[in-house]
Order: sequence, then structure tokens, then C-alpha cells
Amino acid sequence: MKIAIIGAGSIGSHLARYLSGEHMDIVIVDKNPEKLFMLNTEHNLMTVEGDGTKLNVLKKAETGNCDLFLAVTDVAERNMVACSIAKEMGAGITVARVNRLDYLLDNYRHSLHRMGVDHAIFPEQLVAQNIIDSLSHAWASNWLEFNHGQLIMLGVRLADEAPLAGKYLRELNDAHQSMHVAAIRRDYDTLIPRGDRQLLPGDMLYVTTTTSGLPQVAKLTGKQIYTVKHAVMAGCGPIAEMVLDGVPRQLRFSIVENDIDQARQLIRRHPGCELIHGEPSEINVLTEAGIAHAEAFVALTHLSEANVLTCLTARSLGVRKTIAQVERHQFFGMAESFNIGTIVNKQMLVANAVFQLLIDEGSLTTQCMVLPGAEMIRLEIKAGSRVTASPVKDLSIPKEITFAALIRQGKSELVTGQTHLTDGDHVLVVCLPGALQKAKRLFQ
Repeated sequence: MKIAIIGAGSIGSHLARYLSGEHMDIVIVDKNPEKLFMLNTEHNLMTVEGDGTKLNVLKKAETGNCDLFLAVTDVAERNMVACSIAKEMGAGITVARVNRLDYLLDNYRHSLHRMGVDHAIFPEQLVAQNIIDSLSHAWASNWLEFNHGQLIMLGVRLADEAPLAGKYLRELNDAHQSMHVAAIRRDYDTLIPRGDRQLLPGDMLYVTTTTSGLPQVAKLTGKQIYTVKHAVMAGCGPIAEMVLDGVPRQLRFSIVENDIDQARQLIRRHPGCELIHGEPSEINVLTEAGIAHAEAFVALTHLSEANVLTCLTARSLGVRKTIAQVERHQFFGMAESFNIGTIVNKQMLVANAVFQLLIDEGSLTTQCMVLPGAEMIRLEIKAGSRVTASPVKDLSIPKEITFAALIRQGKSELVTGQTHLTDGDHVLVVCLPGALQKAKRLFQ
């Protein structure tokens, strides 16, 4: 697949790095030669210096031949123009990064489509929706739904006294069949489960389950399912406003913000919120916000390190659920090691959105979701595939790969060693970075 990316900022660079690692044909366009030099030095891709809205630059990048055209600069209007020109040149699917929620509405979508923009992605809206989902399922760190919600992939931190703590995966029996451990995140490493792998307290388990299996997953991992009724939020920018617009009305928010003018504007639009003027990092300010009685704390300031540290403070004060927006990758590992409940990263969410829309378009039937240090892909079993020859336990599956779940005739099932895959099944496969081609070959 040939992919053109306009804009080598944080989002464009992340997409380029990730996609180039999967042996796709990537060209990235930007006016900043230093950004392009770094990408060209570190990754297997082509760079073109210039303005992505100029016809001669797009011709040089051969965007008329690309299957996917991503315009992700900071300026929405430039992204739309770039998509329009690329579509006229013959580009396949075009995607524009936008900066307003109304661009996602039906009327705007039709207008954008006529301009040559097939899809619009608003990164801040993706962050806000991720936070809303995290507050709705507060006991889990991550939550992804598949097959219309029948199948759920959730990330759960294994508690010290959890029934699964200390067990080897080969010890899991019929009592544990409500869940399938698909990946383990431990000390900055992502591990693919095998029978001799021991589950340790503090592990982040990525588990597939069904709706009916959720209570059992919570019990086995040492968690309690609970409802967030009061949350404290640090920061009141556009993401905060979208969160307030999307959560249930019965969820009460206290907003902590040092910029009093910006805070007052938010409160005028959401009068049910309580405003506390001050620095979120100060314990007395959090105390005034009622942190002792809040079930959740959301850190949305523009500083990643500040968000991580204030979440740590909130946890020390007894908050059960903390959510930190972390944009700088050097702080991502730190946030993981500090056991921050949910880490929200704009670049990863945009990557997931791009892959998901490709699935919906039918242009990319394999790529599905990016997990920390791993990928989840969906593969359809074709007639004659070797994975149908034997039960899963008897297949020669590379150690970097595991089968997490399957969708058969519209119904979701977990995969066990006794599962016998058949033609037409759609299998959710978790693999380590770089193992995507191995996973594809299994299904040939």
C-alpha cells in the first residue's frame, strides 16, 4: 500500500514511523527540512520538502498514485485543500485533520466529500471520546469494542491480591473461560502470552471478553466495577469542553484552572460545574475541589509531565481513577511505570482512527488497533488456509503472535486451545511490532 502524509508534526511523524515499520510505501511532505531529515535517517520512507498544497510538490511526491492520502498539518483549511488537489490527481482515500467539531456533522461531511475529502479526523475529539469512555468504564485502564460491542478488549492492571496474581497461564481452567489474556505489558515490554508465562501483580493485562464476562474479569483481576459520580478535572481547553458535553448529566465535575478568564468562559457554558481557581499541582487546591470525595481525576493541561505528576498526587489522596493526557512520548513510559490509570495519547488515537476507517472502507482488511507495544489485527480466513487444519493448540503459531478472539457468522467467541477455526471466520490477532507479515502468512 502506498501512503502519502502531508505534515511532519507530531501526528504525521507518528503515523510515518509506525506505518513504515509495517513495510508500507510511505512518502511524507513537509516544509521543514530538519523534521524530514530525522524521519529519513531513522525510517524506511521517502521525504519531499515543500508545501503540501502546491500541485508541483504533490506531483513530486507522486500522490496521484497513492492508496491513502493523509493531510495532518495543524491548519485544517490547508489539509482540505491538499486533499482536494490529491483527489483530483487520482489519490485513493483522502483524510483531512480538522480543528472543529462541526466538520464531523453530516452536512459538513457531504460538503467535504464534494471537495475531495473522504474523511475528517478531529484529534481533540478522539481524545475527549476516549476520556468519556474511560469514565464510563472506570475500573479498566483501556476499553475497545468490536463487532457492535459484542466483543471487548480491555486493559486491566492486575491487583496484588487478585485471584490471577502469581498464576501461570497453563493453570487457567474452565473457571477462567470468560476471558482470554491476549497481551501482557510489563516493565516497558509487551509480552505475548504462553502457557509458561506467569501473571505478576502490577502487570497490565490486555484481555478479550464478552459483555457477560465482564464481572468475572473484574473479579479475577482484583477490580470492582463502580460508577463515577464526581470527577475533578485540571485544565479547561477544547478537550475539557467536549468531555463535559459528552458525559452523563449526573456526573458532577469540579474544574481546576489557573487561567481565570478561560475557566469562567467554560463555566458559563456549563453552569453545573464547580470552578476552583488555582494550580492543579497544589494539594490545597485539589482539596478545595473535593478530591477526597471524587472517584476520578482527569489531567488535561498542555504539559504532559504536569499531567502525570498531578495524577500521582490525586492517587496519593485516594482517587480511584486517574486519566492523564500525555503527548510527549518520553513521558509515556514514565506514566506507565507510575501506574497512572489511563494514559490518553493523541497520536495513537489518530493512528487507530486511520486504521479503523480503512477497515470500514474495505481498503485495509487486516489492520485494526494499536496497543502499547503491540498491534491487534483482524484477519479473515480464506478457503484452504492452513490455520483450519487443526485445533489452535496444535498449530505452529510464531511466538510473537496470539489469537485473541474470533467473529463467526456475526457472533463473537473467545479463542481457546480447543478452538477449530473455519473458512470465513474473522480472527482478532495480537502481534508484536514487525510480526504483521508473519500473521498474514498464517492465514494464506
